[in-house]
Amino acid sequence: MSAAAQVGTFNNIDSYPQEKIYVHTNSNFFLTGESLVFKIYCLDKDSNQMSSLSKVGYVELIDKENRSIYKQKINLNKGIGTGAIFLSSTLKTATYKLISYTQWMRNKQNFFEENIFIVNPFSNKLTSTDSLKLNNYNTSFTENSTLLDLSSDKKIYQKREKVVLNFNTNNSENVSISVRKYDSIEIPNKINSLKFIENFKHSNTNSKKTYLPELRGSLFKGAIASNTNLDLFNKKIGLSFIGENKITKISVTDSLGVFYFNINQPFDANEVIIEVLEEDNKNYTISLITDNDLEKQFENFDELLLTENIRKIIKQRSLYTQIENAYNEVKLPTLKPVLKNEYVFQENENKIIYNLDEYERFKTIKEVAVEILQDVWIRKKKDNYTFNLRDVNLESNTELETLLIVDGFILHNHTDFIDFDALKIKSIEIVKEKYLFGAKIYQGIINVATFKNKFEPSINNKNKFILLKESNPKTSFNPDYTAAENKRIPDFRTQLLWSSNITDDIISFYTSDVTGTFEAIIEGFTKEGTAIYEKIIFAVK
Repeated sequence: MSAAAQVGTFNNIDSYPQEKIYVHTNSNFFLTGESLVFKIYCLDKDSNQMSSLSKVGYVELIDKENRSIYKQKINLNKGIGTGAIFLSSTLKTATYKLISYTQWMRNKQNFFEENIFIVNPFSNKLTSTDSLKLNNYNTSFTENSTLLDLSSDKKIYQKREKVVLNFNTNNSENVSISVRKYDSIEIPNKINSLKFIENFKHSNTNSKKTYLPELRGSLFKGAIASNTNLDLFNKKIGLSFIGENKITKISVTDSLGVFYFNINQPFDANEVIIEVLEEDNKNYTISLITDNDLEKQFENFDELLLTENIRKIIKQRSLYTQIENAYNEVKLPTLKPVLKNEYVFQENENKIIYNLDEYERFKTIKEVAVEILQDVWIRKKKDNYTFNLRDVNLESNTELETLLIVDGFILHNHTDFIDFDALKIKSIEIVKEKYLFGAKIYQGIINVATFKNKFEPSINNKNKFILLKESNPKTSFNPDYTAAENKRIPDFRTQLLWSSNITDDIISFYTSDVTGTFEAIIEGFTKEGTAIYEKIIFAVK
């Protein structure tokens, strides 16, 4: 099925389920050099249960001029996604907004938004007159929910001592936890899940555009044009990712030349090649259509008064951050591996695999085709070469192309491969039967893999595009002080724990060399849509 066929038409958006997003962050006050970590809860607007509609969410950090400073695409699995933003030293001391949304939410201009206060302690000398506004915020304490009965095994701990938290769960909750040093800073309370549900108001503002829901994964839109007024309808478009994680797709254009690619696989590269898979492809130009600009203008950026107390806290935290970043290499968060994609024909029972090291080696592609590959031949017409393949009945259909893929790249022009050094080829896979790939029928498949992905197609730079890739989730550094090697590493973490996936009734971690008051906060939602917010406080002496 083509990607275009997967895109539906949504004429009456109000008749479909609507979404809203809550984002649990580890704080709303940061220094540059620290990380803002978060978990997205994408909910059904009415039931507050996890939404199964959108498979992709977006998180942006914007400034007062509504300029996007950071933007991340987050994979949503049953409404849940996680990510982190490292706040670099290029950021200025200011109030920013963290916003989050799905493409579907943009039709009603619904966004999650929260003010984030960021201080760059190195940009200039901080004084108590750096802000324009006195602190007059509502800092009243939010009452806990009591569904989990969160508790700690002690109230006071020593440095580098194990902390054990207990709570009741029957795995019917979807919650995340943040354990962080509490600083008595007069700033607005963070939004929490309870207050979010209480105060949520669904927008009735309709967008000027229509945003299609990303029902199966990342949805990319593009269009072709012709300066010679060629027909734009039903033109085949090929997409190939540049990088180790191979994805190949074929789509088809509508009457306006618009095409879609739906990427429902993980990808760790963001550069792609997009080509028109037609004989007259040089007569077309390709463009990607992006909807990066937000229609809504965000307001109410509360300003922070840098009091003497805040300046002292900033100075101490800045020292901790510098020490932690100095030992960053031994404390790097673990990246969850991106799953390697398999081609859609990988499980084909009729596939024949030629591992070329098992045969006599030849230097040219022509020799490999003649001496090793069965039922494959190469035709030459003028200066162009085409690879051809007989089917399982040893018949050939020269009216159909053979699909040639090399290191994940769809090669419409087979001539680009004819002079490649055959000694660099690792294996060749052959599928003899006719194959419907995307929107196009091929007379079989020839899939070539080289050693270390050495093949680079001869492609015009106009056919290379940058896509916004999905953020790769990270797990934070959690030392085990029963291990001798960790005892020699300085530990000035103010964020003792962040976990976006809690499955047990007991969770443990170690304190650092930082003393003071710490707070453990659990947030999330039950399967029935009830909000959870529970907090306890403990001390480190």
